[in-house]
Amino acid sequence: MHIRSIIVISGAVVLMTATAALSKDDAVPKIDLEKQCTKAQQVTDSLTATKNPGSFDSCIKNEQSARDKLIERWATIPASDKALCIHSTQFSPSYFEWLGCIDTRDYVRKQREKDPSSMRTSQLCPIVNWNSYGEITSVAACQLR
Repeated sequence: MHIRSIIVISGAVVLMTATAALSKDDAVPKIDLEKQCTKAQQVTDSLTATKNPGSFDSCIKNEQSARDKLIERWATIPASDKALCIHSTQFSPSYFEWLGCIDTRDYVRKQREKDPSSMRTSQLCPIVNWNSYGEITSVAACQLR
């Protein structure tokens, strides 16, 4: 009986830990905006060969606004869009760029739903079939003649 209790408690702890990890991972990734915007200002200053004192504040404002929008919409963003658009470990991650990517995918999806003929199957080689999310569903190789 004692061993069974230990197993049940261990299982519960593992389950709670996994659930906490999943919920943590399903949040908008955090970016060090001060670090990012400092780098952006340095690049801007270097490219223009002048000091651009407003670029840091503008960067912070734009990134925070984009982050707020992502947080607001996060639960409704399809997992495929998150996987394609959100790359927190790549060079220069940006909430603004992530939001732009998600908005673009959303716009294309809505246009394809409104006008399905815009995603006709290609008759060129190879033959490509698409779904309404803009993802390739199948590719058929062409016969050599």
